[in-house]
Amino acid sequence: MQSPIVARIILQYVNDKRKNKNTYELTLREKDILESLTCGNSYKMIAVKFEISIGTVTTHIKNIYGKLGVHSQAEAVAKALKEGLV
Repeated sequence: MQSPIVARIILQYVNDKRKNKNTYELTLREKDILESLTCGNSYKMIAVKFEISIGTVTTHIKNIYGKLGVHSQAEAVAKALKEGLV
């Protein structure tokens, strides 16, 4: 049986992790696209998967880069994996 203090610490940790996952205020679509990028999908594959144009994919990715403060796909993927965004 856990003490109330330990339980409170664990609960706070879990809540903090959940809050940090959307610190960058990514939309659901941006999160989906970022996850697809981490899987190695091309812009064309992402466009087909989400039934959107490649131009729309490019726009979403530019928005993701801006929100994450990165300048490349490699940086975005690394940051997403490091910070548990996907």
